[in-house]
This record gives sequence, C-alpha cells and structure tokens, in this order.
Amino acid sequence: MKKNAKELQKIKRIGEVLSKRLIEAGYDTFDKIAAAGEAGLKKIRGFDRLPIKRIIEQAAALAQESKKKKARRVKDLKAAAATIGGQVEGLARRVKDRFGDQLTEKGGKEIEKQLLKMTAALDKVKDKLESRVKPAAKRLAKAEKRLAGIADRTADPAQVIKGLKKVRRSLKKIYSR
Repeated sequence: MKKNAKELQKIKRIGEVLSKRLIEAGYDTFDKIAAAGEAGLKKIRGFDRLPIKRIIEQAAALAQESKKKKARRVKDLKAAAATIGGQVEGLARRVKDRFGDQLTEKGGKEIEKQLLKMTAALDKVKDKLESRVKPAAKRLAKAEKRLAGIADRTADPAQVIKGLKKVRRSLKKIYSR
C-alpha cells in the first residue's frame, strides 16, 4: 500500500492523505484514477476543491507512460529468454561434442532429459513475462549467469546435470507462483 501511495503522489496536488484516500476508495493505479472520471473522484473527501480534470489528465498520461515502460521491460525480458534459449542450444551441442561417447549411457539420457525440461521451462517463462516482470528479470539474470559455462567448467556429465537443475529451479520460480 505504501508503494502505491508513493506512486500516486507523482500526480501534482496529490499528497500523502489524498493518495491514501484514493487507495481506500479502490483507485490504486493511474488507470483506475483516469477511468473514475470527475464523478468518481468527487465522491472522495478532499477532491471537491481540486482541479479534477487536470488530475485525471495527469493520471492518464502517467498510466500511458507506465504501460510503455512495462512494454519495454517485457521486450527486454523476452530478449533475455531468447538468449538463454540460445545458450541451452549451444550447451546441447557442446555436451554432445564433449561427452558424445558417453551420451548413450544413463548420464547422457539424463542430460537430454534435463535439456528438454529446460526448453519447456523457458516456454512457460515466456508465457508469464507479462504478469511477472520484476521476478522474471531477477530470475532470468540468475539463470543466465548459472547457465554460462556449465559445460566448459565441468568434465563430468553429472555436474552438467546438477547445473541444469539449478538453472531450471531459477526459471521455475518465475512461473510457479
């Protein structure tokens, strides 16, 4: 609630008290304030003396700005997810080159299974990017960091499997909540 109150105070003439009243009335975003119109805001104590049209205009402008900012962030996150997808494909090739003779054994099948699960997890992440922007940014960065160099640092397929599981856990925290 405090975060929303601070956010609403970006509108000129909306201070701490009026922002709390707006939130209590159910107008906790710029979109909702703009949609409320004059009639909706006049019902809130303290708004009868304010230039409501200007407040609505500011709220609409801030809502538009917020949507653009979120769209840019989502675009960046999709690019990060695509980068991770490319890293997974590259990892699959490196693993095949490095452990080619061992891939027919149990460990090789497990690596293949983990890579498939990783691809499925990335697809789920892409579906959740719109609604989970902040955690997605944090978790994608963590997954990318963990994924970088898994095959290069290890000479053991078991270590690659363990690393892939950790990366997938990071991704799972984006779409599982």
